[in-house]
Order: sequence, then structure tokens, then C-alpha cells
Amino acid sequence: MVGITGVMMNDTSSDASGGIRNAMNNDYTVKEGDYIFLLIDRKRRYIVRVEKGKIFGTDKGYIKLDEVIGKPYGSAIKTSLGYNAYILKPLHHDILYGFKRVTQVIYPKDSSFMIFLSGIKPGSRVVEAGIGTGYLATYIATIIGSSGKLYAYDVRDDVLKAAEHNLEKAGLLERVVLKKKDVREGIDEKDLDAIFLDIPDPWNVVDHAYSSLKPSATLVVYVPTINQVEKTVLALRRHGGFTDIRSYEILLREYQVEEGAVRPHTLMIGHTGYIVFSRKILR
Repeated sequence: MVGITGVMMNDTSSDASGGIRNAMNNDYTVKEGDYIFLLIDRKRRYIVRVEKGKIFGTDKGYIKLDEVIGKPYGSAIKTSLGYNAYILKPLHHDILYGFKRVTQVIYPKDSSFMIFLSGIKPGSRVVEAGIGTGYLATYIATIIGSSGKLYAYDVRDDVLKAAEHNLEKAGLLERVVLKKKDVREGIDEKDLDAIFLDIPDPWNVVDHAYSSLKPSATLVVYVPTINQVEKTVLALRRHGGFTDIRSYEILLREYQVEEGAVRPHTLMIGHTGYIVFSRKILR
């Protein structure tokens, strides 16, 4: 009997062995064992591992994965019911939807701006406290490259285990050191290029962050409420070791484009969280 394999974008039960890095190399044809992104329409988006002898089934028909092997990325394959399924290389934001979620996540609209503000680059050494599901960690690990290192702190075993699983799936685990420790008790690393905090009371980590950052390096905080923004900003000001303190909220709205009828989508992701940015100065 022919088996069925594949992962819907929000399915977290898939086998992550081997990671998705093979689908993100510079080869533009599909090979056995690669993960691919199959796009049928806006609602039917799948991460699929290509295995010989198996099929991938949807309500729009099935696809024989044997027939995908050797096809160039960007091409289309017909389902058994005649619908086009486009074969694409997974991008990181595609992969994120397949992550096992154990906490609230930092959405790409926020994480991308946080990374932009931080100034990190290939080779940077970074701490993230409150790794959660690993959305932000995935982007940080991508930016810092194989010569950089991310030290990711959390206090929960289940969170660290899920983050390890997700980072392995993304092919980025070797760039990350997972640490079970409360950063309120201190940060082990020194001379860091940036620190990201996604914890309930970041104002209690300001002293530790100051001790661990390089001069002029950045502290970037993510919190869900305006009360936390106020406490964080006031703590940074009182400390005296940080300047250029700023607070942001990022709103993102997608548009529905039809000839003669262009308008915003009815549904959107509204408020997600607030970002507080600052730089270390010498005192």
C-alpha cells in the first residue's frame, strides 16, 4: 500500500529528522529527502518531505512524490484532480508555521524589526532570554551565520525541548547554545553584541545586561503590555548606563488586490507586542 507523508503549515507532529536545511541549499532541483513548500492556494500551504513511493494527499487531490523528484523549484505539478501545486523552496517564515508551539510567539513583523534595530550580523554573539517556541531564535541564528553564536536562556524544560526540536528542524541548532537558567540571576556570557529579552519583567535584568554587553551594544526588549514598557523604560533611565531609549509598536496590514476592488483584508493581526530599544554607554 502506498503511504502518505506531509505536513500542513500548522501541523506540529511531523518527524524533523535531518532538518529542512537540504531544501534551502543552492541546488534548484528537488532531491529525495528534501523538504519542499507546496502551494496550491492561499489556504492550502504545505511543508512536505519528498520520499520515493509515497503520496501527499489534499482535498484538491493527491501528488505522487516520485514525480516531484528532479523537478526545478518554481515549477508546478498537477494534483490528481487537476489543480496546480507550485513547488517552492521553504523560506524561514514558511518553516515557522510548522514549528511545535509551546508559548506565545514573536511574529515576524516584530522579530524582523528587532533584529534590524539590534545591528547583529554574521559572527555576532547574542543572548536571547525567553526563547519560547524559537521564532526569534531562528531569525537570529540565520543572521549571525555559522561564525556567530546564540546563547538562549529559558527556565522551562518543555520549552527548551521544543525549541531544540524546532531549531533542529530548521537546520540551525549548531549555532545555538540552549541554557536552563533564569537570567534574573545573571548572564554568563560577556562582551555580547546584543541581548534580546522576552520575559515578563525585563527591568529586573537591566544590571545583568549592562555587565554582559559590549560598549555601545544593544538591548532589545519585547513585552505585551504598555505597563511593562513604562517599567522597562524607567528602569533603563534610572540605571544610567543606556541611551537612545526608544519604544515601538509595529502594525502590519495586508491588501486584497482585485481589478477595480483593492482594499485591506478584512482580518489582520493587530496588536502583538511592544519593542523597547536601547544602547549601552559607559558610566
